[in-house]
Amino acid sequence: MSTVKTDIQDVTETRKTITVSVAAAEVATQEAKLIKEFQRDAKIPGFRPGKAPENMIRMRYAKELKSELAQRVISKAHQEGVAKSDFEVFGVVDLNDGEITAGSDATVIFTVDVLQAFEVPAYEGLKVSVESTEATAEDVDKMFEQLLSQRAEFNVAEKAAEKGDYVRCSYEGKIGDELVADLVPDAPMFGTQKVTWEEAGAEETPGVRAIVDGLIGMQAEDEKEVTMEFPEGFKPEALAGKTAVYSLKAEEVREKVMPEMDEAFFASVQVKDEAELRERISENIENQKKQQNANAERQQITEQLLSSVEFAVPESGIESETQAVLRDFMQRNMQQGASEADFEAHKEQLHEGATKAAHDRLKSRLILSKIAEKEKVQADNDDFGRMIMMEAEKSGQKPEKIVKEIQKDQSRINSMRSEILLGKTMDLLIEKAERETVAAATAEA
Repeated sequence: MSTVKTDIQDVTETRKTITVSVAAAEVATQEAKLIKEFQRDAKIPGFRPGKAPENMIRMRYAKELKSELAQRVISKAHQEGVAKSDFEVFGVVDLNDGEITAGSDATVIFTVDVLQAFEVPAYEGLKVSVESTEATAEDVDKMFEQLLSQRAEFNVAEKAAEKGDYVRCSYEGKIGDELVADLVPDAPMFGTQKVTWEEAGAEETPGVRAIVDGLIGMQAEDEKEVTMEFPEGFKPEALAGKTAVYSLKAEEVREKVMPEMDEAFFASVQVKDEAELRERISENIENQKKQQNANAERQQITEQLLSSVEFAVPESGIESETQAVLRDFMQRNMQQGASEADFEAHKEQLHEGATKAAHDRLKSRLILSKIAEKEKVQADNDDFGRMIMMEAEKSGQKPEKIVKEIQKDQSRINSMRSEILLGKTMDLLIEKAERETVAAATAEA
């Protein structure tokens, strides 16, 4: 008669409880083995190794025996109930072991998330659209002008602002008698600014279009009103479809003076002349476009995989991925000046968006894992070596130090192996994909 019995109950389609009943006889067997091990290793005055009586071992190591017995019974229960289950366990999310004592039956309850079975979707010959990587003359001219602008000087000018000049100004917006600042307190650039710098006539602006356009022709101390009609669907929503009037005052005009393209300038950008600079710009643009294409291919393939098969994703996986997505998002935005208050104000929307992204990210990883199994993708030493070198370059640590750290952490090794397999599998799908080169305008449509 078996000394261990298992009962499995469904909680949801991706969660189960596994109740493992361990008979008192099995608990007693485990305890007897423990007593012998402690007797063998115990150093007790007056007794040779292995000769101390059992009752003395029980008294002297009562706490240690109880803890170790519980661990062994739980391990036995896990082996019988979880490891031998006929479904794929994603992870244990809860454990209830009650009270485990010698001479009594023990009940261990595991709550586990499981992977729902699904058919691996077709993944060969997926269609992807890419753009030409050619650097056009227009591309080069635009990047050339941007480079010059980055090195331009802005000198105080006693003149009316022209397009491209920077103006120190202040403004206050109203919709009727109501301040825009009261409608959108979390977006001050649309409401009231006591002191700000704006580029007159800037073609791309995250702020109020009417203000940057209105600055053209203004001199220091000039004041005027400008009208901004916010389109339907505008963000923030409180301004969508509304018309605001801004009181605008120019405080100072700074003229944009482009650098002289002389020997000193070309030396500062490490080229000999304009032709070489334009050639380097062209190479950089082509490399950027290649990287954009690579990112676009991955995104398109991921979207096709996600839509090609439906299955439920483990709850615990979504929860951990959601936290990872939020951490990445907060870190990126804090580097760009966002505050914790900004995140708190939009906490619910951020969590909702992160949960959706986490679901899709985990689902795509599960699909790629199945494809990796089918294609027998392997992670070899060279793969680990490349990943370690990348991490060393990113962190500034020596590769040898990272290797020593990894060797002590099996979970980190497993995580690295998973990332390698998923990356190589995506590379395989990209290699097997069918490409169509489209014009930039078509790709954006």
